[in-house]
Amino acid sequence: MSFNFFRPKPGRFGIASTLLVGACDAAIGNSTTTQYNFGGHPAKCRIAGAVISALVVPASTGGTILGVLQKYDASANAAVALTGNINLEALTANEGTAVTLLSTLTDAQLLLDTGDTIRFEVTTTDTVTTAEVDLTVNVELLVQE
Repeated sequence: MSFNFFRPKPGRFGIASTLLVGACDAAIGNSTTTQYNFGGHPAKCRIAGAVISALVVPASTGGTILGVLQKYDASANAAVALTGNINLEALTANEGTAVTLLSTLTDAQLLLDTGDTIRFEVTTTDTVTTAEVDLTVNVELLVQE
């Protein structure tokens, strides 16, 4: 049986796409850094992109709330920043916001290998006056093997 609804764009034929959904389930702390670990994938994957959304957007009256998407590289025992600072206060409630990956990333840095994980690090510089609700990060992975 053929699936005529599946039509990958040129350059992506034969590549299985999967979505890693990460829920930021703990409250963003005041004047601190909060990390959310979303786990990994059992197969080698290429990180292709990400979307962030929230039911209620976090806010701070006197400071900023910034997030950075990271890959934890298990073999190097180090975090690799996948994005620059993402202003979470600029999100629109109930809408997905595409996140741009850094253009300087190498193929090795974009590879999510066995044991590697994806995490989201949120830093606040003041008191969070509006708590986030259902802050979610979706990461598209292209399965390589």
